[in-house]
Amino acid sequence: MSGRRSHVRFAVLQSPQGMLRVLQDVVIQNIRPDHTVALSLQPGVVGELVSVQFPQDDSDILAKVLDSQPVVIDGHVRHQLRLHHITEASPENPNDDVIEGGVTQ
Repeated sequence: MSGRRSHVRFAVLQSPQGMLRVLQDVVIQNIRPDHTVALSLQPGVVGELVSVQFPQDDSDILAKVLDSQPVVIDGHVRHQLRLHHITEASPENPNDDVIEGGVTQ
């Protein structure tokens, strides 16, 4: 009789690696050739790679979070992110997650 306790009911398969992309709006405060300062509702993780998309010219940059500081603006806590522009994932951290964020200005 099939389905008894001695029969295998499920199989655990090896999961493939994946990437999680979380989109969030940020407000850009300052853009320089090598870094960007943005305000976010969520804190940044220092060392994390992010992709910032600029809708006005349909461009995006890959950046690394250098600093994340809470700031109070109009009585609300926001997080000021300092992002260093990079051209590609660094060789020492090839598996860094990339998180894309939209931009509102």
